Amino acid sequence: MRHFLFLFLLLLSAHTYAQRTLTGQVTDTDGEPLIGVNILVKDTEVGTITDFDGQYSLRVPENGKVLVFSYIGYASEEVLIGTQTRIDLKMSTDAEALDEVVVIGYGTKKKRDVIGSVATVKSEDITKLKTTSFVDGLQGQASGVQVVSNSGVPGAPSTVKIRGISSISIDTDPLWIVDGMPIYTGSSLGASNGATAQDPMSMINPNDIESIQVLKDAAATAIYGSRGSNGVIIITTKSGKKGQGSITVDYSAGLTEPSRTADDIGFANTEEWFNLVETARFNSFGGEEEALFDPNSILNLFQDDPIARLSREEALAVNTNWFDQILDQGNYQDINVSGTKGFEGGNMYVSFGYRNDNSVLRNNGLERYSVRSNLQFNPFENLSVETRLNFSYTNNDRVKQQVGGALGNNSGGNSAGWGNANRNALPWYPIFNSDHPTGYWNPMSGNNLVAAIDRDMLVDEVTSYRGMGGLALEYQIPAIRGLSLRAEGSFDLLQSNTLNWVTASLREFGSFASDESRVRQSINYNVYAKYNRDFGNHGISLTAGTESQSINQQLRLMEGQNLTGTYKEIGNPQDLLTLSGGLSYEEYLRAFFGRADYKFLNRYFLGLSFRQDGSSKFNEDYRWGTFPAVSAGWVISDEPFWNNRTFSTVKLRGSFGQTGNKNIPSNRFVTTYTNRTDWRYGPADVILEGTRITNIGVPSLTWETTSSYDAGVDFGLWDGRVAGSVAYYQQNVSDLLLASPLATSAGLQGNNIWGNIGDMSNWGVELELNSTNIRRNDFTWTTDFNITTNRNRVDRLTPDLDRSGRGLLSGNRVSQTGGRLWAYYMAEDAGVDPERGVNMIWEIDIDHFEATGETIKTGRKIPATLNNLQNHRIIHKDKTAVPTVFGGLSNTFKYKGFDLSVFMSFSAGDYLYDYEEQRTTDVQYGQVVLRSDMIGNTWTPDNPDAKYPELRWQGAYPYGWDPDVENPDSPTGKGDWTEATGNYKTETVNWTKYLYRADFLRLRNLQLGYTFPNEMVQRWRLQSLRVYLTGTNLWAWAPHYDGWDPESGGGVLPPLRMYAGGITVKF
Repeated sequence: MRHFLFLFLLLLSAHTYAQRTLTGQVTDTDGEPLIGVNILVKDTEVGTITDFDGQYSLRVPENGKVLVFSYIGYASEEVLIGTQTRIDLKMSTDAEALDEVVVIGYGTKKKRDVIGSVATVKSEDITKLKTTSFVDGLQGQASGVQVVSNSGVPGAPSTVKIRGISSISIDTDPLWIVDGMPIYTGSSLGASNGATAQDPMSMINPNDIESIQVLKDAAATAIYGSRGSNGVIIITTKSGKKGQGSITVDYSAGLTEPSRTADDIGFANTEEWFNLVETARFNSFGGEEEALFDPNSILNLFQDDPIARLSREEALAVNTNWFDQILDQGNYQDINVSGTKGFEGGNMYVSFGYRNDNSVLRNNGLERYSVRSNLQFNPFENLSVETRLNFSYTNNDRVKQQVGGALGNNSGGNSAGWGNANRNALPWYPIFNSDHPTGYWNPMSGNNLVAAIDRDMLVDEVTSYRGMGGLALEYQIPAIRGLSLRAEGSFDLLQSNTLNWVTASLREFGSFASDESRVRQSINYNVYAKYNRDFGNHGISLTAGTESQSINQQLRLMEGQNLTGTYKEIGNPQDLLTLSGGLSYEEYLRAFFGRADYKFLNRYFLGLSFRQDGSSKFNEDYRWGTFPAVSAGWVISDEPFWNNRTFSTVKLRGSFGQTGNKNIPSNRFVTTYTNRTDWRYGPADVILEGTRITNIGVPSLTWETTSSYDAGVDFGLWDGRVAGSVAYYQQNVSDLLLASPLATSAGLQGNNIWGNIGDMSNWGVELELNSTNIRRNDFTWTTDFNITTNRNRVDRLTPDLDRSGRGLLSGNRVSQTGGRLWAYYMAEDAGVDPERGVNMIWEIDIDHFEATGETIKTGRKIPATLNNLQNHRIIHKDKTAVPTVFGGLSNTFKYKGFDLSVFMSFSAGDYLYDYEEQRTTDVQYGQVVLRSDMIGNTWTPDNPDAKYPELRWQGAYPYGWDPDVENPDSPTGKGDWTEATGNYKTETVNWTKYLYRADFLRLRNLQLGYTFPNEMVQRWRLQSLRVYLTGTNLWAWAPHYDGWDPESGGGVLPPLRMYAGGITVKF
């Protein structure tokens, strides 16, 4: 053994002696250090990168002859080593290298050649936010892209819109492409029982993403035809790098918490609650005895359970903060290990990722495992093979957020969660009761939130498996230079299993369990030819091919009642589940596409594209649609007459094209029926068996078509120190797919019929700016800014709707011809009457509305009775839930090894209705949580200018209103107060008292990092080492709204604040 060790050390010392150390500095032509320059000993895997001073140190092996220097935006250089021990180098910029490659539909282009509207989001801008789903990280990153974080629950779906809303009633999500594969992005992973759905995109590891391109105008999206009207987002995952192999480990961990607390909102404690309720009772009934509130008067609404009863004194002795009971400190851990390797004729990238999110909601968490393998190699001359495989697994332990959603269709049981803490879980409800078999007080009421998240009493778990992958073969035709054939096959397989189980202690009708299994499979094939060739001053790029996609989805639902064991015993002989439902669904798409691009003198550009799609969602006679596009560009700054030194580059571009939308349920063109054995007609006890129409088929149903116009300017100032683009866009959507309401007498389930009815338009301006503000010695400061404006208009609806002028109504919103899409439709608040202490609204001219559909105020205030709120609704044409302005601002500072990035996002022009505030600022009959803001802010004779009306029991005030009585002082000649008791039960009817502008400015991310110097990490046998601290959603300013969050409102857990730290090591 000693001899072997001696021989090993001797060989090692000989090898070390044969190596020598080479040092130097790399700068630009102005002498400024270049950080992160790649330096590789040619024909070896030995290399390094420069530090923040541009310095490097490298041990050169005996066979090392040449150093290769490469850096983005600079021309690569090779330097002979010879006998030198120090090599300093000044690198020059390279116009070709500066022109980055942009991924487009079925190919790539140099950015200079792109004449469509395409935005690029860098992977590091996504990963620094440390979110579960990378979709959240897109907010504010690119012009034209609006991202709304709907919830702070791990993996919750976000809403993504590109250039506004392009349809009135169907899905407006963009098409997502991962490595050439259209993928499923729906939110069907367990969206049931009051729990938040999981976004399938959360199953993709953000650390595997190389780049994201957003295609916005028709010149870029028409190649995707019927799937491109909402924009296209192309995700390219990482590939192997040539040269030295490396392994990168990134670990981060952090703490999460709600960005606002219950104390910020202000909820009444038990004493305050009783004071408010009993003041209302005293004002209504007049006597102190009658004013006393009996807790059992509302407990008996849920169930007649003697154990659950409470005296007034017992209730006053309880003061439960339900937010403290259901919330905890959240945390996460995220570890990613990836390896990249280049070899002769190919490269590979492999990765493993693990993330564990423990939510701030107790017993709620999401765990994800992911693996990826990307391989590219050339087995033969002119043949390239690419394989990309990704497998992921998530386990989502869920809790309820919304009010209701009881398992087993039991509206009286276990409807607990964030929504009930905001609304129904009163502060005097106890948590525990030793007399109850479970140890909990009144668990079946649904308002003991601790009982409802006890995993011994309720389980709500979603396990999901996803596999995505593809194989691509590309062959360069030797006989025809520039011609290649490419064949791609890819799959997206998603399986989810949702297990729900609730014990009999939470459910009046006994225990219940369900097991739902969903399998969705998508297979995609592309075969196309590409021809790229330059002929002197001319350049041609041609693409033509065909695509085929098949989608199959299956659902199986098993249920069981009155089970004897826990969820772990489900499947045992005594606890079997039986099949209760299921479906099988298939969809097919076939397409032919082509694109031709021409350039002259590298400054004049012309592009043409077309696609013809056939979809099984439409009848044979209307199945095919054709979607063309044309675009042109001119780099005017390359003209001989251009001598503007400020604008160093200017490119004019414009496009027109058409895309489609087919996102409707299948089989809408045929009439469908359902058979049931439990139809109820007439008396409640009459149950019949029969067949009923579920859909009236419309054979002529066909595509929505979006005609898009885009005109823009891409520019660079002061030799690229500032770069940007500005564009105007307009989208005209025709043949809107709309589910129009039918009369109830039609006997159609859902009372709707689909049709191509109506038109709308959508327009705005986008601006992007990127600047290098300071680049001096060791310090740089760069800024990225984008802003988008967006407006829309309904141009036409059904003849009946247009004739009446009333528009299409959906809840508290309406769409009218000539107005904005889904404008708020509700009575307008007029404050509190200083004499009577009741809520007031503005009166409208009802006769004028009946005749024209136009709502005009008469100028008179009338009481907010239930009837008046319903009859005097106003169409607020400029108030919708869609922002008119949104964007982002990022500043990055670098000094030596330190880097600091500050990213802010903003949105303005949209409105938010706060349902929670409406329901908790009205005493009603004592069944709701109340806001502490009411204390001292309700009307009394001594406080006539109060924010809230006089406290009254069940909304009954001694001031009635007769709309038909003659009144010569009224603008309409009728309507006046009466002495009868008025019905002011307004908790379920919306009006603008609770409608707020949702403008916000959010500090989305703050990150401070430090990269260790090369000479230090090389002593540790590392390639690089970086540590960082990061914070997400650290601060938000909403000048018009003081609720939970201006994006999500209060009905669901708002986006969370995060504090985290991490380390990235490269070996």
